[in-house]
Amino acid sequence: MEKIVSMTSGYLGIEESGCYIGSEMRNVEILHLTSTNVIARGQRYGRQWFLKGLRKELRDATAMRRQLLKEFEIHSRLRHPSVVQAVGLEEIEGIGVCIVQEWIEGITLGEALQKGQLSGGERKKILRQLCEAVSYLHSRGVVHRDLKPANVMIRSIGKEPVLVDFGLADSSDYLEWKQPAGTPGYVSPEQLDAGGADPADDVYSLGVMMRELTPALKRLSAKCTDSIGRRPKDAGVLLKILGRRERRPKVVWSLLAAIAATALIIFSLNRMDTLGKSAGASELRVAELTEKNVRNEALVSSLQDSLENVSSLRDSLVNVRSQLALTEHQLNQIAEYESLRQRLYKAGCEEIDRILREADRKEFSKLAPGNILEYNEKIIKLTREMTETVEKLGASVADSDLRPEDKEKIKMDFYNYNAVRLPEYQQKWLKKINVAG
Repeated sequence: MEKIVSMTSGYLGIEESGCYIGSEMRNVEILHLTSTNVIARGQRYGRQWFLKGLRKELRDATAMRRQLLKEFEIHSRLRHPSVVQAVGLEEIEGIGVCIVQEWIEGITLGEALQKGQLSGGERKKILRQLCEAVSYLHSRGVVHRDLKPANVMIRSIGKEPVLVDFGLADSSDYLEWKQPAGTPGYVSPEQLDAGGADPADDVYSLGVMMRELTPALKRLSAKCTDSIGRRPKDAGVLLKILGRRERRPKVVWSLLAAIAATALIIFSLNRMDTLGKSAGASELRVAELTEKNVRNEALVSSLQDSLENVSSLRDSLVNVRSQLALTEHQLNQIAEYESLRQRLYKAGCEEIDRILREADRKEFSKLAPGNILEYNEKIIKLTREMTETVEKLGASVADSDLRPEDKEKIKMDFYNYNAVRLPEYQQKWLKKINVAG
């Protein structure tokens, strides 16, 4: 490539600045591994980029590659200030095919809520902007299907929310991948049971997030999490309802101001009429009116102080509600963690039972009575297979989001479960070949 010489203006040439048009992604760093994806960060054109690909063992799986392509096709057609932008699908050295997205500098909404970094006004602003972003998705025929605080980034500058992670997003344009999806605590009952791509499912998730962001909107949150026929059909309808609720206090205060102004005019006219009629009254009367005016001013000042106290109490109440919402969020996280642990353990035990049932059906049920030699050979082989199975189950648990001590405990629980179930089957097989257990 020909080197570009620095101009007299003082700007560096392309090659001198380290920015290469069409250059490969540089300084690629793997940040995180999920059960299916590789999350990484790279640099190009002096910017950081977010990279999402498939784990090495899944890169050749047709279904997973189609799912990644589907995510990009849905995501790349979205252009909104509060939706992270997907700019390409390309091969990245060492990772494979990746979705390239803009890098958002900041923390998740869940982290911001947990750290108490958002004021009441900022929470309301974030809620409205989220509803606007989801309304845009619905207008484009897209359902996110996994709305939760962990999938909303808050920019470090401006504290603007950005919706991320379209791995479960769906659209009526696609005829596949309609299985149930979402995160417990935020996914709607209908989505959990039947799957599909209904905007009302996103409304349900927004209702749960609304409880955490603005506890004062308790009734609207309950409406969003009501049965599917009673909640707003999409985020556009929810946005209109939210707008009416935001305008209502302004209308009330405007009406009160108009009533007060009218009362003041009437009062002033009456005062002017009275003063006109009593123009010849004594100076004593003027002094009395002056004294009343001073008392009225003191009363107004006292009322203003009272209003300030009410405002302070209201802010305190908002803070208390925020703390309650934070506690509820933490309890939901604990429940979600326990649910994951139970699912992993249950899946492992079911796999152990499946292998034992298969061995019973294919191998040991065909043993002839008294054939202890063949029985011993088969039981040695099965014991090795069960040990390998438990090790594989433990390895799969190691890739989960559980704490290290819980991963190790579940692995030991698999060993203990196998140590109980295998002897139960041995007793059955020994009786079959007429050998006392």
